[in-house]
Amino acid sequence: MPIFTFKGVDENKVNEYFKQVGELALLINADVKKFVFWHDPSTLIGNGYEKDAIQVTIEWVGRPLKQEDVSKHIQKFFGNISKNIYVKFEEINSFLYLNGDCIG
Repeated sequence: MPIFTFKGVDENKVNEYFKQVGELALLINADVKKFVFWHDPSTLIGNGYEKDAIQVTIEWVGRPLKQEDVSKHIQKFFGNISKNIYVKFEEINSFLYLNGDCIG
């Protein structure tokens, strides 16, 4: 279950990117129905990129060989609105539970 969290980007843009979830599913060989997207209306403060930064955090069962491909997919989509796109991968493996059941 890949969980994508977007910071520093408009919710409408996140919804627009969600329409490409089929491409992402093919890219990482995951069930399209298991993708979760969160919009986090956070603001970056203090490093000079306040007006032009996006952070995408991806929690998933580790796919080290696919990280660069996913990062480039995100960059391609959001690159026209930001020059500073941080993509962070977190491996949840067997540490994610949903309604008490291990799903990661």
